[in-house]
This record gives sequence, structure tokens and C-alpha cells, in this order.
Amino acid sequence: MPEPNFRPCRAQDADIAVPLIYSSGPAAFDYAFCDNDAQQARDFLRHAFVRGDSEFGYRQHTAAVIDGEVVAVGALRNSTQNLRFTVAAFRDIVRFYSPLAAVRTVARGLRTEMVISPPKAGAAVIYHLGVAEEYRGRGIGGALIAELLRSARQHKFPVAALDVAETNPRAKDLYQRLGFTAQRTRKSTLQSPFGRVVDHTYMELPLCLEIEESTNQQ
Repeated sequence: MPEPNFRPCRAQDADIAVPLIYSSGPAAFDYAFCDNDAQQARDFLRHAFVRGDSEFGYRQHTAAVIDGEVVAVGALRNSTQNLRFTVAAFRDIVRFYSPLAAVRTVARGLRTEMVISPPKAGAAVIYHLGVAEEYRGRGIGGALIAELLRSARQHKFPVAALDVAETNPRAKDLYQRLGFTAQRTRKSTLQSPFGRVVDHTYMELPLCLEIEESTNQQ
């Protein structure tokens, strides 16, 4: 199988990219963004992806491409974007939902952030990792993570971080093999008629030593 190439996502990638983003945490997305319909989370993610301004937007995501086909997506964010992304997500929600549904959705989103927190200062957070089902188990996810880590190093972040669901031990094992170590597990009781947010473990990978070594070699 050929190695994937990487490029920034585009708005026109929505048909392929949005289902991959959704696959990174369907139950949590359904909890946060389904207000009165089981399809709403996927429809909202498409709305926000195409608009492009929030953490769900195409501008934030990287695509892994094989033979011209998007086979995986992922994103990287940091604390300097927190306020801007919060405002952009609020605008996306207000434009997508009715007024009362928007209020309820914002409240669920804030509760979700008690389990899956926004980035802290100095950390480049990897999120929304999704690989097309037929390409899983072929190293695509690891290659995409390596590309996102390359970007984090290039921007001289001292730490890479991510949150992984405790119900996804396969992903957790992958992250541990890549050098991430568990820092803490946040318990969750968040649940709605449409979905739930499970316990998540926050993991970190120090990058400062690698940055220092790279600097010394220049």
C-alpha cells in the first residue's frame, strides 16, 4: 500500500471528512449535539466543518490522502485558540439550532468540556482522529499522528497531548506505543437520550527534549 500524503482539509472534503471526524467519538458527539434528532450531531458537524472557523472547521484539520482519496483526518489545536474557537462554535450553534435548542446545546458542550478539556498553555492537542474503516490497521493512524507531531515540533510546543476514551483501549495502546503517558482520568456521568460522554484519559508526550536536540544540531 502506498504511503499517505498529507494536506490541509478543504470545505469540499466534507462528505468524506465529516463521517471520519464523527467516528472519533460518536457517542460524545451525539450527547453534545443531538438535541431532538439522532442525525443532528452529524448534520451540525458538517455545518461547522464547511463554515471552517471553529475547532470543527476544515481549516483546523489535516487530511491523509492515498491515490487522491481522503482516508483519514485529524486536527491539532492549542490554548491560544481557545477563546476564538469558543466564539466560533457559539456562532455555529446559534445559526444551526433554534434558540432554545442552542441554549441546551451550549450547556451540554460546557459540561462535555469538564471531561474533555480545552488545551492548557504550552500543549498542542491532537484531536478528531478518524481513519476510514477499510484502511484501519495499516499504520495510517500512526502516520497521521506523526504528521501532527511534526507540526507541533515545528511550532516549538513543549508538549503534545490528547484525550482518549476509556472504552477505546486499542487507541490508548497505540498512543502509549508512540510515547504518550497517561496523566489523569476524568470520570463522567454525562448522558442524554442520544449519547453519552464516557470516562476519558488525558495523555501527554514531552517534545521539549526533541526540540532542544534539533536546535543543537542546527
